[in-house]
Amino acid sequence: MNLFTFIYIIGIFILLNIFEGFKEISIENQLIYSSLSILLFGIPHGAIDHIIFFKKRKITQLKFYLIYLGLIVAFVTMWHITPVISLIFFLLISAFHFGESQFEDIKLNKFFKNTFYFFWGVALLSTLIFYNIKELANVTAYFDDTLILEKIYDIKNVSILFYFTNTVTIISMVLLVVFNKIKIERLFSEFFLLFLIHITFILFPFIIGFTLYFVVLHSLKVMQDEINFFKKDNPKFSFFDFLKLLAPYSILSIFFTTILLLLSYYSYIPYSIPFLSIIIISVITLPHAIVMNIFYNE
Repeated sequence: MNLFTFIYIIGIFILLNIFEGFKEISIENQLIYSSLSILLFGIPHGAIDHIIFFKKRKITQLKFYLIYLGLIVAFVTMWHITPVISLIFFLLISAFHFGESQFEDIKLNKFFKNTFYFFWGVALLSTLIFYNIKELANVTAYFDDTLILEKIYDIKNVSILFYFTNTVTIISMVLLVVFNKIKIERLFSEFFLLFLIHITFILFPFIIGFTLYFVVLHSLKVMQDEINFFKKDNPKFSFFDFLKLLAPYSILSIFFTTILLLLSYYSYIPYSIPFLSIIIISVITLPHAIVMNIFYNE
């Protein structure tokens, strides 16, 4: 069991006690506390994309920012034109990104490696949706602008995706042991983690379950990978040095995200907070996932 799995288990027990004490937590409070957690941990884990990219590739700052911001603007436009396709695209990007960050250390042919990343990530997201599909449908129907997204939550299609991708993922991990790509201890560790993820998505509401996974098993792990990367160049690189690198763009991103959410809350922006939150997270994820793919592979 690694550190992040241990923290994840502690998080599960803490949340179980909270839900035991309060019995039910309103969707509004779930959104508030989950948003704060994602702002504090999720946004910072991508706040040094520019530094990582410049260490991996030679490119002018102007060109980098034009491409990075251009992708964001293009995706925002896509959300405005076709929300359903945009959500599917976001889920597919996220699936690959989650799988890659979890198994970036395995040595495989590029095609098989990328395919495995994708299936693991789709299994994760389909599991989250499968166990919470009624809640998702209710939340989606609660807001006018999210109502169009309910097309994705078809129980038949989600069920097929859930069983198929989880089966493929389990078989693939067994094959990794058979072909000596990972050790048997790693297999049991990954199976245990999958079990914990399933338990989490069953026990907790959609927003809480996803936030726990995203913060602990994804964001914290990625930040640890980034710290290790900087320590290779500078053994004296400290956690405080890392925080100094994260601070500028983290503060800037959190500030503008908060402003946008407040504008939505006071109806200055014609999008509900949940819909706007999905857009913000997705448009940040797109360029971040590209940068991290370069980070893990070059």
